[in-house]
Amino acid sequence: MIYFGYTTSTHGLKGELKLYTDFSMQKQVLTNGFTLYIQNIPLKISHVRFHQNHYLVSFEDLEDINRVENLRHQKVYIQKEDLSLKKDEVLLEELPGFFVKEGEELLGKVIQIVYNKGGVLLKVKNDRIFY
Repeated sequence: MIYFGYTTSTHGLKGELKLYTDFSMQKQVLTNGFTLYIQNIPLKISHVRFHQNHYLVSFEDLEDINRVENLRHQKVYIQKEDLSLKKDEVLLEELPGFFVKEGEELLGKVIQIVYNKGGVLLKVKNDRIFY
């Protein structure tokens, strides 16, 4: 399973959960019918919308606030197989541990992904640490 984001609280009475994510393929994941995993429970998305820096997500058969209370403040995961990636496609989240080369020169190993307002940076370690 791949970490996707986290829930914080409910929104309204119809069972919507606030979901925060910076996952690289969130538009592909946050669609009706896609399965998210919270507490190892598979939950199929029935409705999703963006609202004030987070997503509001509803799940099939859980469209009541009382049924989603226990899903607040939880980590959310997905299965890589559900993404329909091409054979040579790699997720940004999988890059830590990969080696970085420029031509034939080995620059180092990716140790972290850093998200900032300007884009995504890879933290690379060799003799020194650089972005």
